[in-house]
Amino acid sequence: MPVSDIATSEENAPMSIAPPFDSDTVALDAQSIRTLAFRPVEATAFWTAVALPLVYPALMFGGLGGQELFLLAAALALHVAALRLGRGHGQDD
Repeated sequence: MPVSDIATSEENAPMSIAPPFDSDTVALDAQSIRTLAFRPVEATAFWTAVALPLVYPALMFGGLGGQELFLLAAALALHVAALRLGRGHGQDD
């Protein structure tokens, strides 16, 4: 029986020297890394922006003198930052 008549199966096929992963699928570009790193920050900011208005009545309940006014201003600044950072949460790319 000639050698060319023997069917080559996957078990006895010659080994390939190709890399196990396609370099196009493994390589992450800077945009992908930025997206993966920012997604948890974006989600946290979104939910902070949702929950933060619950703090306002508690801060205003005791009056707006001294430290309460500072805390209210800080909460408002944090709320604006959270709204800005979390604005894209849940949107498909």
